[in-house]
Amino acid sequence: MADSGALILQTLLTLCILLFAAKVGGQIARKLKLAAIVGELLAGVIMAPTLVGGLHLFGAQLIIVSDEVTVFAQLGAILLLFLVGLETRFADFTRSGLISTCVATGGVILPFALGYGLVVAWGHPWKEALLIGAALTATSIAITVKTLKDIGRFHSRESNVLVSAAVIDDVLGLIVLAVVLGLVGGNGLNPAGLLFTAARSIGFWLALTLFGVFVVARVVNWLCPCTECGLAKDRSLAMHHHCLIRCDGTQQASAVALCFAFAYSAGVAGLAPILGAFAAGMSFAETRIHHAIEDVTEKANFILAPLFFVVIGAMVDLTGLTLNALVFALALTGLAMIGKVIGCGVPVLLFTRDWKEALIVGVGMMSRGEVGLIIAGIGITSGLFTADVFSAAVLMVILTTIVTPIVLEVAYKELELEIRHAH
Repeated sequence: MADSGALILQTLLTLCILLFAAKVGGQIARKLKLAAIVGELLAGVIMAPTLVGGLHLFGAQLIIVSDEVTVFAQLGAILLLFLVGLETRFADFTRSGLISTCVATGGVILPFALGYGLVVAWGHPWKEALLIGAALTATSIAITVKTLKDIGRFHSRESNVLVSAAVIDDVLGLIVLAVVLGLVGGNGLNPAGLLFTAARSIGFWLALTLFGVFVVARVVNWLCPCTECGLAKDRSLAMHHHCLIRCDGTQQASAVALCFAFAYSAGVAGLAPILGAFAAGMSFAETRIHHAIEDVTEKANFILAPLFFVVIGAMVDLTGLTLNALVFALALTGLAMIGKVIGCGVPVLLFTRDWKEALIVGVGMMSRGEVGLIIAGIGITSGLFTADVFSAAVLMVILTTIVTPIVLEVAYKELELEIRHAH
């Protein structure tokens, strides 16, 4: 019991400091006319246990990124993707389906090839090269979405392509990771197993999304037929049941519970839980009460979303970098960015003939975020990565994650400037 109490206290201390640091970092970033996420990530890097967070106060270490802290951070990612789904109508998603699929495919194939080639050329074993290639296929949808929201461009045409492509990219990336883990584990390449993994991943996510949009949404509309129920404003109407599920908080709590259920289902099926949360959000986007659900989810994200990004930053350990690892990391980061910009931008250019939109989509897909860190963690814990390769992979993740919001915001400002001059 004493150990449990100490764990709770340490978790509270870590969450307190990281959340405060995230909000301060976000405010400083805004003052510098940058997206808030940049400040949140950098605050995490500064407060990491290997830097300021390693200091002790009254015998307790300031920051310990434990499993409990990570759970809070992952809840932030899940609710953020739920909110993204709430703002994404299924019709908008399918409208950009073909172009998004091409963008996601290009954003997986080219970065994987570039990462694999660089690691082999640097003299590292092929197993390390495969895992680095897999890490480069990832795109952090949460980071891209938060950036678009911070700069007020979430509802633009290219943002629809970005969000759809990032979701498809996540599914494809998980397929690539499954195949790579099978290869490095010595199981060899089984074409039948590859096809089964791909079909299961894509099929389950599509089935979950369609079930939510066409079944869950209709049930919710039947249970909650009114966009505004008097119960929310006038308690004297308590006997007048506008909705079978009352709008005094029950609707909102039920929606979040369903979000967790979808996220759990996706996780059990071998997909990222955030993909299930996104499907749940798209389900409620088709209902009459989506504005009420969105309002509550935005308030929850005000706390949990910054916590997610600051924890990602706090997971970075830059103390293991050698000069060779630093040079390798910079080369890897450059190829990681080029791979996404070209691999994702060229399909957009072929479809739209607009190089500015192609550049924005390519830049928006650059960040690796938590997915890249997870793959790096698999490499080091399984003994497949050397310390240099692991440090380089982590630095690649943090650099692409920090650079993406900055470059994306600059690209939008340049685009708006050209539009003004044209008029």
